[in-house]
Amino acid sequence: MKKVLVSALIVSILCLFGTKAFSSTIAVVNLGKIMTNCKAGQDAKAKIDSLIAAKKIIMNRKVSEIQKLAKQLQNKKLSKAEKEKETAVYQDKIKELQRYKGDAADEVRNKEMMLSNKIINDVIKIIKKYALLHKLDAVLEVGRGISVVYWNDKLDITNNIIKIYDKQYSSKK
Repeated sequence: MKKVLVSALIVSILCLFGTKAFSSTIAVVNLGKIMTNCKAGQDAKAKIDSLIAAKKIIMNRKVSEIQKLAKQLQNKKLSKAEKEKETAVYQDKIKELQRYKGDAADEVRNKEMMLSNKIINDVIKIIKKYALLHKLDAVLEVGRGISVVYWNDKLDITNNIIKIYDKQYSSKK
């Protein structure tokens, strides 16, 4: 919703002021494409894939262990006490697997977020330098809708809006 409002605001400003009164240089960037195609993004994906593969190996071992226990429970020669004991172990192993799956998913998600945030922060610094060097007034991110990545402070009308709103608010008292 926020992206839509920002996009609408930018389009409205451009329409209201026209290109002569509001001559700005605006560029676009696709952060998703950068993440996929840059070396750091590819390295991060390889690290995540490696972590996932390692977690799957451990999960497969746990599943095999549970399957063995399930077969043992099928043994009709087990006494009632042995069957109850094996059932408790079986249920504990299932709970352990479920906990491991949740913990592994959290670990992968956290690692992915940490690596992505590092790359995005570095990329945004580069975008700002690039924008200043190439005299861009704004850079919009277009990969997931539109959001502003960088803007020249002269485009910021926040203080003007505050003044107008404060004036309106004061007159209503």
